Amino acid sequence: ATDESAYRKGVRLLSFAFLGVFGGFQAAQGLQSSLNAELGELNLACLYGTFAVLCLITPPVFSLLERIMGMQWLLLVCSAAYAAMALSNLLALPAEPSPMWAVPVAFNVLVGVAAPLLWTAQNTYVGRSAAAAAKLLQEPTEKWTASYNSLFFSIYQFAGMFGNILASVILLSLGELAWARDVLFVTLGIVSLLGAFLFIAMPSVEGADDKHPSLLDTSRLAFTDARMALMIPLMVTNGMTLAFFLGDFQTDVTCPVAGSAFTGFVIASFFGVNAVSSATWGRLISTGRVSRRLVFFLATLLVALFLVLKLMWKAPSNYQLPQGTTDWKMVTTPKALDIIFVFALAAIFAVGDSFFESGPPMTLQSFYAGSGALVPAMANYKLWQSLGFAIQFFIAIPLKHLPEVRGMLLLAWTAVSWLCILVLDRCIAPLDDQRIQMRDEVGSENTS
Repeated sequence: ATDESAYRKGVRLLSFAFLGVFGGFQAAQGLQSSLNAELGELNLACLYGTFAVLCLITPPVFSLLERIMGMQWLLLVCSAAYAAMALSNLLALPAEPSPMWAVPVAFNVLVGVAAPLLWTAQNTYVGRSAAAAAKLLQEPTEKWTASYNSLFFSIYQFAGMFGNILASVILLSLGELAWARDVLFVTLGIVSLLGAFLFIAMPSVEGADDKHPSLLDTSRLAFTDARMALMIPLMVTNGMTLAFFLGDFQTDVTCPVAGSAFTGFVIASFFGVNAVSSATWGRLISTGRVSRRLVFFLATLLVALFLVLKLMWKAPSNYQLPQGTTDWKMVTTPKALDIIFVFALAAIFAVGDSFFESGPPMTLQSFYAGSGALVPAMANYKLWQSLGFAIQFFIAIPLKHLPEVRGMLLLAWTAVSWLCILVLDRCIAPLDDQRIQMRDEVGSENTS
């Protein structure tokens, strides 16, 4: 391409495709868990367990499939697994464990197989586009990795909001009709498929290095490259805190305080704030107004503030979950201020989490753009993030009745993550373009 706008167009098409694919999938996933919590947890464990394990071998498989199919068709085929999972919910399942549960579990495992390829392709495409734009304009790669990643996440994060609102509108419109559930999941499956077909319109972006990664490249990069090793705690923390918010926070806070009917609205507001925050952080970094180091620090503070406020707040039990049931029953009328505080906590976490999600890939792309390590680096990113999800789901089971312990563990891990980022920036590899760092340091000296 001879114009930067061509690369931006490709990233934008990629973003809207993910918006469609995950708008349908995330809503179906959430509804699946709400209809049967036990089956939902089993599905999530299988999905993220498969996801994490297969990330180890993704780079050579991705490289081979890209050569055979091309990036666009690879993304389309992988996305079909997400649409299939949404449509699999059309099968009526018993509430108690049954051999029929193998069907949704199998489809979630299928998503776990497709997810490493899908996300590695996404991160690789964004990284290649940023490197190409930087080379074309003779500008720092850091500027364009920040710009393109914030563009992607500012659109993609609306998927959670869009999907939940769409599902709520369909259920409210059709009421108690017997076929309402079928209409809902067919609609969500179609939304995912429409998003998948957008991948075909993306322009191709060639990598600067034709090296074909080996099976060991992902693990080798994690344990022999200090830049990757020091990013791992943050990526695990991102997965754990996000799983904590989507799971534990809803059962610890949202449902007892506001009732289960508010869960979809709280999650939708989280994704909406997250999307806006992603765009804002990216704009501030790409224009040189703030450094990545500062934004990593602010994001860590916000995530820590969310955890501390959640630990300190004696949330009222306006709703209770009777033993052996899945329906929360109101025992006290909720106060408006309590409900507002639930949304405020979600917003605080969303602002911090937005950079916990977009910051690692843009940083890794800056480190490895134009090298044969880019694809293994992107596989590492999703490996450790998905492992964080799995860890949080597993520790939530034995610590179900100990929310303070769960919160303190996450708080401690968040602090460790920030220390690793600080060591990375100061001792191993700067997070920012040197000109931004020099400007920040001069500004600090002038104000002292």
